[in-house]
Amino acid sequence: MEKLKINILQILNFIPRPFYGLLSAIVGIAGDIIAILLFPNFDLSYMISDLGTSPGAIYFNIGTFLSGVFALLTYLHIVEILENENINHPKVLRIGKVFAINSCVFFALIGVFPSVRSNILLFIVHGAVALISLVSGIIYLIAFSYLFFKSEKFSGLVGYLPLITISCIVPFLFSWHPITEWIMTFGITIWIILISIYMLYHKM
Repeated sequence: MEKLKINILQILNFIPRPFYGLLSAIVGIAGDIIAILLFPNFDLSYMISDLGTSPGAIYFNIGTFLSGVFALLTYLHIVEILENENINHPKVLRIGKVFAINSCVFFALIGVFPSVRSNILLFIVHGAVALISLVSGIIYLIAFSYLFFKSEKFSGLVGYLPLITISCIVPFLFSWHPITEWIMTFGITIWIILISIYMLYHKM
């Protein structure tokens, strides 16, 4: 078991961790685009979750699952950087880590529990999984923003990125409207792309 763990870590470390953030965005966007192309007459009046039961559902669901996994690897790297910096806010760091893991795991599960409207149980589970992921996301983004402002490795400007992302998530939580869901999706995607590029540029 220990040897398997070492082999897995060697594989994961073969690629610089910030690249996983870019992979998260790429596979998520790719899954969405393929599913949209296979969805006749799809437009912005549909919820993004409807792609999970569309003709191209397999691409959307796999893309969502992998996107969550890759995002998790990136967030764990952010936590590791902050831990090594020894910022004197261990409780905030612990909150950020726990809720980042929680958010990513439940986001990945969105690809496992699609929004099947004809199956009320599966539909409710999908909604609950999405809600837990988003609320957890707001919490870890607040924690990350606070820690970025306290950090010497992350600039003050980077500290605003999580807050901007939260401003994209909250309107959706209060509306569950297709347009606000699309805005939220773009906001989250841009956040993980920018923080990944920042870490790659600064060789973190």
